[in-house]
Amino acid sequence: MKSKLKIIQDLLREEKQTVFSEQPIPLTTEDKMAFQESLKTFSQMGESVYGNGKLKEIVENISKVVETANRLVTEESDDLIDSVSASRQFKGINAALNEFTKSANEVMIHERRMSAAFEDIAEGIQKYYEVH
Repeated sequence: MKSKLKIIQDLLREEKQTVFSEQPIPLTTEDKMAFQESLKTFSQMGESVYGNGKLKEIVENISKVVETANRLVTEESDDLIDSVSASRQFKGINAALNEFTKSANEVMIHERRMSAAFEDIAEGIQKYYEVH
């Protein structure tokens, strides 16, 4: 089943032409009804676009877990071999954490861009139609 946003996008992109003219074919009743349904749920579609801040919180929590685990392992390790092994292991963990943090920041940037684009779309559509 197509999502309502996908239906709207398909309607906007589609160039309907008849065999005899360059005039677009009028929308069918089904097309119009699907469009009306999409307008009713437009704001709900937008909810998934907006970042809710949980990603930043998750990154902070994971960073704390890694930091605490690293400190506990180094403080509680009595054996030199275990200490060296743990140090190597946490070097890899910290590299992965840095990559995770970097990727999360990129996602948050894209979320902000998507939110701005969605607001532009909503503003444009609201000039002509009642959006719920």
